[in-house]
Amino acid sequence: MSDFIGTRPVTKRSAVTALIVANLCLLAALLSVCFSLPIAYAQPGGRGGEYVCVTAKPTSQSYDVLYILDTAAHKLHAFYPGLPQSKQLAQAEPRDLKKDFGK
Repeated sequence: MSDFIGTRPVTKRSAVTALIVANLCLLAALLSVCFSLPIAYAQPGGRGGEYVCVTAKPTSQSYDVLYILDTAAHKLHAFYPGLPQSKQLAQAEPRDLKKDFGK
């Protein structure tokens, strides 16, 4: 009888430890699903192939410019940060690539 009493607290302690570990694993799985980043699909839809986007940092500037090439209209658009308080992009005058390159 004394052997049975001596092993019971160890078994109870093991079960509690196993439950704590299982709960921590479930919590980690739940947090990884809740806080995962959404998937971004580049250029979705039927007209996705008509645009090409690229960013570039102008010389001696601290910001990037977003260039969008519209292959259907043969135009190049450039967007850059506007005034800091507006938090919007400013657009440069679009370039007509047919006129620039003669094709």
